[in-house]
Amino acid sequence: MTTKETYTNVLENATNLAVATESLAGHTPNVRTVNFLYFPNESENTVYFATSKNTDKVKELAANSQISFTTTPMSPQDASTVRVTGADTKMVNDRRSELFEAMDKKYASFKMFDQKARDNMNVYAATFKEAEVFGHGTDKISFN
Repeated sequence: MTTKETYTNVLENATNLAVATESLAGHTPNVRTVNFLYFPNESENTVYFATSKNTDKVKELAANSQISFTTTPMSPQDASTVRVTGADTKMVNDRRSELFEAMDKKYASFKMFDQKARDNMNVYAATFKEAEVFGHGTDKISFN
């Protein structure tokens, strides 16, 4: 499998991202696991995630919109991952309905969120210029 094929396979099939924001106290990394979406036909270098508006994560993103993340391995048999440092995030709440519909399809657990909970969520797009791809070795993939 090529680096690009591994990259696409991981982002289409992994279920979680470990997202690191900068903590407001002491400028240290603060990591959380989130569900995410990836639409390769729309943008090869953007992932989307949702989070409650009442979290420290939202405050940290408001203070510093850059994140780093890694996918969690898909299985013990396939430990391929994608890691990104310095992705720029942007709130994209105008796409909430569309993205929540896609989340419902990808994650059975996302369906448990009622309308009140969904109304209390922000949706973010994280766009990046480069990613490290770990599959059969380590390679980088760059985007213009």
